Amino acid sequence: MHIETRQHPAGPIPYDVSLPESGLDWQRVGPLFERYSIKLLGTVDAHWTDCYQGIAATTPSLSRFRLDPANCAVSFTCRATDGPVEVMTVLKILEKFLERVNQEACMAAARLEPGTAPRSVAASGARSR
Repeated sequence: MHIETRQHPAGPIPYDVSLPESGLDWQRVGPLFERYSIKLLGTVDAHWTDCYQGIAATTPSLSRFRLDPANCAVSFTCRATDGPVEVMTVLKILEKFLERVNQEACMAAARLEPGTAPRSVAASGARSR
């Protein structure tokens, strides 16, 4: 009997972009809406940005999240009447979105030609482990 086991690639996962535990910026946008912005942790390069934009373009429920690759930040709006619970719910959706982007960017990076590094756009506080 032959049992096949999957080998995990050696080395670090190329993309590990995430949200910080704090640092959500806020501003009022007219009488009805508020804009929130949060800096991302990890490396945001052109390859990761392409994956992010591809997923956002094909998933209408994620179109509210605006990526600013130059500042490694994502912004979104909420109604002015939304409370902290609603904002935290939106942040949880964003967290899942980033996990999906990381996964797809990692898979796409594995298919790149050997020796081809993704083009860098910007880097933000990479986490140490």
